[in-house]
Amino acid sequence: MFNIISHFIIFFFVIFSNGLIYLNLIYRNNFLIFNFFEISIIGLILTGFLSVFLNFFFPLSSSLLVLNVFVGIITTYLLRKKLIFNYNKICKLFFVLFFILIIANIYGSGFSDDLNHYHGSTIINSDNHKYIVGSNFLNHLFGTSSIWLSLHSFLNFENTFLQDIHVLNGIIFYLLISYLFSEIIYDQKSNSYRNLLSISSILIFFFLIKYSRLKEFGIDRPGVLIYCFIIYFFIKYFYIFKNNKKNNNIFTCILIKLCIFLTSIKITFISCFILPLIILIKSNLNKLIFTKNALFLYFLLIIIFFKNTLISGCLIYPIDFTCITYLDWNSKDIAVKLYDDTNRMYKSYDFYGGELDLENYLKNFNWIYTWLSKNIEELNNFLFTLLVSFILFLISSKSYKKKFKLNKIDLALIFIFFVNIIIFVYSPVIRFHHMLVILSGFIYFIFSNKNFYYRKNFFVSIIFILLVFNFSKNIIRINKSDFKNNPYIHIKEVGWYTPPVKMNLNNFKYYKGWIDDSPIGNKELIKNKHKKFMTYDIIYR
Repeated sequence: MFNIISHFIIFFFVIFSNGLIYLNLIYRNNFLIFNFFEISIIGLILTGFLSVFLNFFFPLSSSLLVLNVFVGIITTYLLRKKLIFNYNKICKLFFVLFFILIIANIYGSGFSDDLNHYHGSTIINSDNHKYIVGSNFLNHLFGTSSIWLSLHSFLNFENTFLQDIHVLNGIIFYLLISYLFSEIIYDQKSNSYRNLLSISSILIFFFLIKYSRLKEFGIDRPGVLIYCFIIYFFIKYFYIFKNNKKNNNIFTCILIKLCIFLTSIKITFISCFILPLIILIKSNLNKLIFTKNALFLYFLLIIIFFKNTLISGCLIYPIDFTCITYLDWNSKDIAVKLYDDTNRMYKSYDFYGGELDLENYLKNFNWIYTWLSKNIEELNNFLFTLLVSFILFLISSKSYKKKFKLNKIDLALIFIFFVNIIIFVYSPVIRFHHMLVILSGFIYFIFSNKNFYYRKNFFVSIIFILLVFNFSKNIIRINKSDFKNNPYIHIKEVGWYTPPVKMNLNNFKYYKGWIDDSPIGNKELIKNKHKKFMTYDIIYR
């Protein structure tokens, strides 16, 4: 328990201090326009980009994390007089309760299947090595190279790696529910978008009901949480900065950085770019393109694409037309096969009992019936959770009639909703697309002929009840299974652990497995070659 709490505090401090350093360097005193949780989430995404950049030159070992802690202490001390965050007693009480909830979540978390598919081995390799060129040959999912896994590699201590995976997931969960709660309690009356607080109420209800297992987070749920933050952040500041050119440019650049980070977690979140695009269309693009902030955006894009290219030979893996075929380590053929395999799996072809071959099965939505029969329970679960969240919202709020009128934010959210439907059709896995369910709630508010405002006592009472509900689920789960928080014993109990097997490719030593040695993967490099370029290992064909 001590490790969980201490590592949570250390990682949280690193994230916050990095946000403070970045905003103070780039925007000077303008960073004071953002609150504690906004600075922390901005710091989280900057720490992610930092981890990607550092891994070009160093393994993401604990020593880099310790160095970051010292830099953060110095910076926070120097800027201490600027840090004024006023939260009332109710907020402070619930921040503590949310913290207790998250610690219970971390303690009671097992592991999802993706950990031993490629998440664990990706993190282990980054902990112990800088980028290995062509490392996608070690595991054909390494090429997806999610920035969230890079962040996991940076924010962990090697000897507690399995535990620290849950700590980072707990931090993003804590940040978002605390942020939304404080925003609702403080009631941002300066914002002219009528449904902002209503939307945030639905979100916090939904998350406290549905997100009770950190083991299920993977890379998808952190992406959903960050996407929800981006939408809220956009709506909140869109009108506040509308007529303030300097702050509007700051806001736009931060928004784009958030979107670059989010799509670097998973490309299916790409619809988030619609939000900053709205601002850019209104603005003078020529003036923004050549600012120092824009140059930093270009740098972030370059390091993301360059990292992807080193690992898989593709700018965006597994989109095969982005693969650079003249690179000896390109994964174009692997990307094509992976796309076909995932299409087969995502659309439930293996559960189909008819006579159609795969090609015809995928045409004209022939897959819908089989897919629906396999996923109906999960779909109903999500819709039921959303319904309960709406009912709780209606209980905790009052309404009055309004004149129906669509504004630019409404149109943007509607457009994002339909883009997400298109993306869902191509990859219909419900856990990938929680945003589609959440956006349906946004659509309700857009077309409703009512405005809502919350009743504080009801709202706080419901949040407390949901906290007890979420906390109780974890305690019951721990007691029922006699769960002991020992990650290495747990992976052996569930039959995941196998000792890594040492392999050789010329003078390059690697391991087959997913943990305990590095570099590690699940493939034998029989048809590959290896060479050194300076201090970099290159695996190629």
